[in-house]
Amino acid sequence: MSLIPLVLAATLAAAQDADLEDVLVTASRTPVPAARAGSSYTVISREELERRQIVYVADALRDVPGFAMSRVGTLGSQTQFRVRGAEANQVMVFIDGVEANDPASGGEFLFEQLMATEIERIEVIRGPQSALWGSDALAGVINLITRRGTEPFSASGYLEAGSFSTTMTGGQLSATGDVFDLNLGISHLDTDGANISRTGDEEDGSRNSTLSINAGARISDRTRLELFARRTESLTEFDGTDFVTTGLPVDADRETDATQQYLRISAKTSSASERWRHQLSLTQLETDNYNTDTGAFLGSTAAEKLGMYLQTSVALDDADAHRLTFAIDRETQDFAQRGPASFFGDPNQDQALDTTGYVLEYQGVGLGPFSVSAALRHDDNSAFDDISTYRLTGSYRAVSSGIRVHASAGTGQKSPTFVDRFGFFSDEFVGNPDLKPEKSKGWELGFDLPLSTLNASIAATYFDEQLEDEIDGFVFDPASTFFTAANRPGKSERSGVELGFNADLSGSVDLSASYTYLDSTERQALGEKVDETRRPKNMFALSLNYASGMRTNINFNLSYNGSQDDVAFPPFPQPPERVRLDGYTLIGVAASYQLTPGVQLIGRIENLLDENYEDVVGFNTPGVGAYFGVRVAP
Repeated sequence: MSLIPLVLAATLAAAQDADLEDVLVTASRTPVPAARAGSSYTVISREELERRQIVYVADALRDVPGFAMSRVGTLGSQTQFRVRGAEANQVMVFIDGVEANDPASGGEFLFEQLMATEIERIEVIRGPQSALWGSDALAGVINLITRRGTEPFSASGYLEAGSFSTTMTGGQLSATGDVFDLNLGISHLDTDGANISRTGDEEDGSRNSTLSINAGARISDRTRLELFARRTESLTEFDGTDFVTTGLPVDADRETDATQQYLRISAKTSSASERWRHQLSLTQLETDNYNTDTGAFLGSTAAEKLGMYLQTSVALDDADAHRLTFAIDRETQDFAQRGPASFFGDPNQDQALDTTGYVLEYQGVGLGPFSVSAALRHDDNSAFDDISTYRLTGSYRAVSSGIRVHASAGTGQKSPTFVDRFGFFSDEFVGNPDLKPEKSKGWELGFDLPLSTLNASIAATYFDEQLEDEIDGFVFDPASTFFTAANRPGKSERSGVELGFNADLSGSVDLSASYTYLDSTERQALGEKVDETRRPKNMFALSLNYASGMRTNINFNLSYNGSQDDVAFPPFPQPPERVRLDGYTLIGVAASYQLTPGVQLIGRIENLLDENYEDVVGFNTPGVGAYFGVRVAP
């Protein structure tokens, strides 16, 4: 590439406690000081979410360097992220320690179901992280940390209404004692939505209800127990496909009724000197996706993922400058599909997969201005080839200037999904049980540079990654005359430029900006290189925040998404064709006013320019929308 790649590492903002402000909990198997991290990272605080009045977490992640977002229509519609050119199911998502990627949805996390109301902090670690966290972490990790009780007792609530007949309500209760903390949050969103097809006028709405509990208790000076539970119930309306004339979306009365349930019970303990630390976590993920057409059953998928994670970590010296960690991750997954049998076959099936991962990691943070880490992992799979991955990182931080130079290299892997291996509905797609895991190899080099005289900072990184054995889910199978999945020959190549700037322009005005350049290509059947789809080469984000004392806050946000390729599927027998989607700019303005110490008025405008754009060919997105509400915290 002629353009030297750079990457943004966002400045850490206030977190729910002082310890989290200075450490990253996902950049290693044990927390690591942010200044010593060897990987590119971004941290989004609750303060930023509230300033922008973020409803769906996806709208905050859209502006993270290297993140390309695709939303299929309106609020609550399918939302995907491709991180540094990787596929949507190649980034691991944690919610309070629970692996949240849905095995019943192709291994993707359902971002369209994730509201921001109970999120305290978001950590994003980019680059291959499979050596730490296994499959799904091929391109990076997103760790969502929910709110925790921090006061003896507090209660709050909010009410909001606006465009597209949208209403939002929710509340929170929080309490702490001498040895316990508790936080309970609930939220509900209901919207009529907008028409997501190019033609017709049928509105496609959605509903989302979420209940979240986060609790902890210290049963001794060295032992703490934690409980996390979360349940989301949603209903999303979506359109059908015109298989006769255009191959594009067309009005239809289709719905997906979905639930996601997360549970984690964990215990943490340490020796008296804290040189030796142990952690045991038990987790459960349950999902169910039920689809109908005009009330008639279309089909459903469901999954359960049980995890047991045992980790022990020992400091090799009194100063905790060198630490060795060993972990065993045991996971079992069950997948179920139901649907009407037909002439083409019976889609009803039950499948299972067991995986055991063994992790060894060394952290060295006591080498003067230098820090290093090394991790090795082996995953033992019950149904396909075992695989090993590694990760190496290093960083240098000059105490006098504050500059941080960081570098990392590693490998990633993504296991074939149940859909890849066993098919979806038999009249559309047949599976391939002989698939191999996808494998990646990548490296990055970057720096963070404080500009103390300007009260600002810049950050930059170059990354380069390759993916092999990529699973192609649109391979024609002559034997069955259906489509199937197969590992592609050759490699997909991905490299990019991401840069960022943060500045405190005055005591009341903050500015942040980021830019991403991505070169992501793959080889077609005849060997020619083409740009990968739904991955714009250029992305830019800017946020300007004005705070007047303790009462007024105004936030201006701009997101630019450059032009990108997509694939359209005309009616048979016409072949698929590549199409170009135009770039677009989204502008949002959010304002709040503290009317009294316990009452805050809020309002925002989304898509201020009423931009007409598509993230996915044929799917309309909402126009301008205005929302107003009140937050109450007595």
